[in-house]
Order: sequence, then structure tokens, then C-alpha cells
Amino acid sequence: MPLADQIAVFLWTLAIGMTAGLCYIIYRAISDTLRLKKVGTFAGDLVFWIILTVISFYVLLRANYGQLRLYVFIGLFLGAFLFTHFLGRHSYRLVRWLFRAGGWVAGCLAMLLSYVWKLISLPFRVVFIILVFPVQLSARVLGGFAGRLAGNPYLRLKGKITTWIGSVRRKP
Repeated sequence: MPLADQIAVFLWTLAIGMTAGLCYIIYRAISDTLRLKKVGTFAGDLVFWIILTVISFYVLLRANYGQLRLYVFIGLFLGAFLFTHFLGRHSYRLVRWLFRAGGWVAGCLAMLLSYVWKLISLPFRVVFIILVFPVQLSARVLGGFAGRLAGNPYLRLKGKITTWIGSVRRKP
């Protein structure tokens, strides 16, 4: 492989390492935000590293046909180290701020949608109340009057059901 190609591959591996460092910062911010326990951290770490490894090897296959040389590993580790050492703290703060801002925007959007839903459903609620109130009022008046005439049918029905359930339980 010519020297120019090796330098290009080394620069690709630096870029892959820096991207891996950024992905790690994002993953760390997500796990800190979610406050994962031991099992969640283990599962998240495992999934993160598997996905990152597959993506890294895919890019390496595309960049240098999968040839693994020492400068490839040096480029990967150097890129990740440089990113996390020089930009890691600032990137972590930025990602955490973006999560908080996204949560705030989502909360405002949910509140806005709630108010829009209340505004849209208000006419239907008014019509429902207008239609249901007379029916409820007449049911209360007639229910109380009919209950006084015939004895409370609800209590008699409840007594019959309770007696029937008791008799069913006693039968072996």
C-alpha cells in the first residue's frame, strides 16, 4: 500500500476514533440521565460496544479493505483519546444541556397539545352536559320516587346476588 493511502487510512482511523469518543460521551450522558443500575449499565455497555465495533469495522472495510495494521489501532485509540481529553468535558455538558432543553421543549409541546385538545373538545363537552344533565336529573327524581314506592330495587337485587354467591361457594 502506498504511503499516501496509508496516511489517508490513518486519518480515517483518527476520524473513527473521534466519532467513537463522541458516541461514548453521548452514551455516558444518556446513562447518567437515566440513572441506570448495574444490570442496565452492563447491558448498555455491551450493546454500545457491540454496535460501535460493528460500525468501526464496517468503516474500516470501506476505507482500507479491512487490513488491520498497527497504525489502524494507533489511529483509533489516538482519535478517541484526543476527543475525550480535549473535547470530552465540553461535549458532555453540551449533550446534557441538549437533553434538558429537549425535555423542556417536549414538556411545552405536551402542554400546548393538552390545551389544544381541551379547546377542540370543549364544544362536545358542552353538548354532552346539555344532553346528559336532564337525563341524570330525571333519573334521580324518578329513581328516588320509584325507590320509595317499590322499595329500593338495587338493595333487593344486591341481597339476591349475595345470597346466590354464598350458596354457590358452599357447594363442594
